[in-house]
Amino acid sequence: MRFDHLKSLYFSGIVFVICLAGGLLLSRQKLLWGDELFTQEAVIDTNSYANILSSRFPEGNKNPLFYIIQKSVCDIFFFHLPPVFYLQERNRTRDITSQVIMRVPSNIYMSLALALIFYFFTRFFSIFAALYALGVALVCPMVWEYWVEARPYSLWFLLTTVQLLLLSYAIKNPGVKKAKTLFTTHVLLALTMPTSIIQISVATLMLGLKAKYNKKQLALIWVLPAGIAFFYYLIRLPFRIRTYMFGTNFFDVIMPEHLYVYVIYALAAWVVPEKYKRISCNIFFLPVFLLFLASVFLILYADLFNINSDHGFFSRYLIYMVPADILMFSLASFDLRQWSRQNFWVCMNVSIFLGGLVIMRGLMTYRDILAAATYLHSPNF
Repeated sequence: MRFDHLKSLYFSGIVFVICLAGGLLLSRQKLLWGDELFTQEAVIDTNSYANILSSRFPEGNKNPLFYIIQKSVCDIFFFHLPPVFYLQERNRTRDITSQVIMRVPSNIYMSLALALIFYFFTRFFSIFAALYALGVALVCPMVWEYWVEARPYSLWFLLTTVQLLLLSYAIKNPGVKKAKTLFTTHVLLALTMPTSIIQISVATLMLGLKAKYNKKQLALIWVLPAGIAFFYYLIRLPFRIRTYMFGTNFFDVIMPEHLYVYVIYALAAWVVPEKYKRISCNIFFLPVFLLFLASVFLILYADLFNINSDHGFFSRYLIYMVPADILMFSLASFDLRQWSRQNFWVCMNVSIFLGGLVIMRGLMTYRDILAAATYLHSPNF
């Protein structure tokens, strides 16, 4: 049973508040680390808004949106990083006030992304589908790693989630045009990360192929955002990054067990009778997902053979893939279950299999978080 807009908004608001409160607790438990402290010291505390907008700050990523919002929040709370942290070794730092305030924006971004996923599935599928999709998101390791980190990754996660949900709505409802909303989302993405030009291009392509947008609408959605992203790509610091661990980075952003489900899903879509596809079919998202996946593979491959590198490649540089994986697995699960409903036992086994994968991933994620002791630093210690 799907809900109307107001009920979906109400329940999603509850999810947002719960996630926000959970993020606050996580912020208190997770120590600040070097990248967060460097960003706060070198960009937020020591630069004006004008300097940030003109990209005159010592960060590899010159796109200003994250830093402008971060500085605004710090100004609202009259917060500056305590001077003692500038002098000590910046490996892990414990200060509850700094941990909470510096991470307020990131906490909001991730909590809002999770609430939007819940809203989408509540509004257009069912409350049970929404709970399942939320569960798929909450067992993802990258969600927990970057939920409360004062860096641009959770903002990128949020904007990618908005982009993909709008894209899905536009394809499923081609009569309703979302060109202006997508344009705004793409501009915000371009102001967040230079590599967002990849996902902006993918979304524009799919809107032209699947949603039948005309050339004027496609130009609106792509030209300016892509130009902004390309500009910031040109002025970024010229670090040479090398992919030392291809498999690790790849499977950090797409859970490996999901790939087996996608193969089964794609094969099943070819043989499922057309009458079932008319009842429920989300196969439209598969090309979007495959293009995102191909871009991740090519990015990792392009950096595989770099020599004299300044930095190693980290999976957080590919976090835009994570919302695509969450949505693809959720949509594929719903279709596989719907297609098998004619046979009770097949449907039961499909449900057990898919639910078991989510539970298994949740246990593995919980184990890894405990092993890394990411959130085991008690404020009272």
